[in-house]
Amino acid sequence: MQLRDFDVNLLITLEAIWTTRNVSNAAKTLNLAQSTVSAALNRLRQALDDELFTWSGSEMVPTPLAEQIMPDVAELLNGVRNVLTKSLGKIDTVERRLVIATADYIAALFGAPLLEKAAAEAPHLSFDFIDMRPQFLNRAARPDIDLFVIPANALRTSGMEKTVLYKDTYVCIGAADNDALYEGMGTDEFLALRHIGYSALPRIAFNHEMMLWDELGKDAHLRLTMGNYLIFARIVSASNAVAILPKRLASTLTGEWKLKWITPPLPTPELEIAAIWRPDQAKDIALTWLLETLNTISAS
Repeated sequence: MQLRDFDVNLLITLEAIWTTRNVSNAAKTLNLAQSTVSAALNRLRQALDDELFTWSGSEMVPTPLAEQIMPDVAELLNGVRNVLTKSLGKIDTVERRLVIATADYIAALFGAPLLEKAAAEAPHLSFDFIDMRPQFLNRAARPDIDLFVIPANALRTSGMEKTVLYKDTYVCIGAADNDALYEGMGTDEFLALRHIGYSALPRIAFNHEMMLWDELGKDAHLRLTMGNYLIFARIVSASNAVAILPKRLASTLTGEWKLKWITPPLPTPELEIAAIWRPDQAKDIALTWLLETLNTISAS
């Protein structure tokens, strides 16, 4: 017999009779007529060429073949149930590894609470944070990136779904004893400082925080760029350099490093950190949970 010729639903009847050892009780369990269950048992007997169960007093006793195949039948049916459970949104049963493209400091801000929430609600999920690169969005249909978490207006994301997680502002950090950095300083004086900055691309300053300065024809005295915000605090605390950072990140660094910050004397763009994903992921249970969790963490 070929699989296409076999009614897999018959295995549910087999399981019910195995469990109850009685056709009447199996019918009650399945909410079917006793005649329907009896007919299904007869079809199973014909398909497998075995009695499967024989009467012994008031109980149906499984044959050796039934004893042999029931572990496989149970595993098969449990596997199908797991598939249906996952499709119906039971996040605690979903096994996935979600890939999130973002900046390193976003991973630092969200990583610990995300792991705590996952341990309690989605224990089979795991996460890969990878450095965001502009070229990724040009290949936004690539299936290996599940979510982008970036400034909402940093790059063109037409055709993508988007939700803002939180709003932030930029500050300029420097060493606590760097007297050249002070609140209310002039624009030219500020630009003349030795700056380090974020750039996703080598040899050019490709970042969100200084985009308005370009429109004003102003250039920072950039002497070092890198794609890792978290290293900035270490560098500026041990030098006379300064760096532009999101305020939410800067507030977590001052306790670890001897830093101060000021409001830049030049306009900086509004910082809206957004989660961005492909429209075809609308029914992805794991991604839906991740978005809800990131929103909860952002609000805390």
